[in-house]
Amino acid sequence: MLDKKEAGRYLPDDGRVLFTCKNGKVTATRVIHDDEHVASLKALIELVKMAGYTVVPEDDPEM
Repeated sequence: MLDKKEAGRYLPDDGRVLFTCKNGKVTATRVIHDDEHVASLKALIELVKMAGYTVVPEDDPEM
């Protein structure tokens, strides 16, 4: 694990990086590639609706 203050030393020169932190320590990093996007589920649903699609929740099989 890295202290988040030291994490900058390990960043790539170009690109985007996703960090996972726990208790002030960087526990994981992942380079986000040019063909990838990071968004919340809410943002993804909004984009899908803006594109003209309808989002329908799946039926719960346990009901």
